[in-house]
Amino acid sequence: MKIYILVVVLMLLVLVNMGYSQNQVKNDSLDAVINEFRQAVEKNPTYADAHYNLGVVYSEKGMTEDAINEYKKTLEIEPDFVKAYNNLGVIYYEMDRLDEAIEAMKKAIAASPQYVEAHYNLGIIYYKKKQYNEAVAAFKKAVELNVKFEKGYYNLGVTYASMDAMDESIAAFKKTLEINPRYSDAYYNLGVAYAKKGQLDEAIKLLQKALEYNPDDYKSHFALGVIYQAKRKTKESGIEEKSPK
Repeated sequence: MKIYILVVVLMLLVLVNMGYSQNQVKNDSLDAVINEFRQAVEKNPTYADAHYNLGVVYSEKGMTEDAINEYKKTLEIEPDFVKAYNNLGVIYYEMDRLDEAIEAMKKAIAASPQYVEAHYNLGIIYYKKKQYNEAVAAFKKAVELNVKFEKGYYNLGVTYASMDAMDESIAAFKKTLEINPRYSDAYYNLGVAYAKKGQLDEAIKLLQKALEYNPDDYKSHFALGVIYQAKRKTKESGIEEKSPK
């Protein structure tokens, strides 16, 4: 019996690299931080790090256009400033300017091919555009560069699931859990994948594991309800469930 109403929950978290330590300014207002960075660029207009950090703080304060301008100034001064490309791409992504976001991430990668976050973020952008093959390639590159990158494997699993490639999705979620055995959403999505393959007993075990680590996860409770209902109907109809392979 196929289950249609379980959906994979996305954990597509874009990484914004901060150039300054938030702990250093914890007791100061953002306005004070902005003022100091502005003073720095006024006294030295070619100070790329100051422009970059001003962009970071503008972004944090929701001053999007100002942040874009500062990242662009950073790149005028230092064309290979990869974090500026990355953060510029993040802003474009959040503004749904996805082609510009892709271009920014590709420039970050061209400047630094080993930059894991840029490959990862490129995968996120491709996923949003529903270019799943490109997203898979980007996430694969991210985990190739960092074999312990749990979110890279997780999002690879999410993407495969969106392509109905359940075996590949399962393998990616299992890898996620090898790295972080307490990742409740990975258990949830792994359970969903097994449910979609008709392996309901295995799905139940995994969803219960998800609840062990996150008892308030309504998704897992709902999924379990759906599966229990499916098992009841299967039993009534006399249809045999698939066994795990």
